Amino acid sequence: MLQFLLGIMASATGAAGAVAYLGYKGNAHTRWNEVCNMYDSFCSYIAGSVTLSLLPSIALLLLIWLSVLVLSKKIMR
Repeated sequence: MLQFLLGIMASATGAAGAVAYLGYKGNAHTRWNEVCNMYDSFCSYIAGSVTLSLLPSIALLLLIWLSVLVLSKKIMR
């Protein structure tokens, strides 16, 4: 169950990172301009949100590793 939650959280973090990169660099093929040039606060807000979503993803990964470690010790007994 925790692996499923980690997958959802990691995909959400990746999607937020993709939107941040698209806003920062733009896309010449689809004619999307850079957003950071027009809206300075967008880049700071999206950077904060990606950072804040990355921290719980790492914490959840550490909890999964901890639960695997505890379960492996119980199995070895």
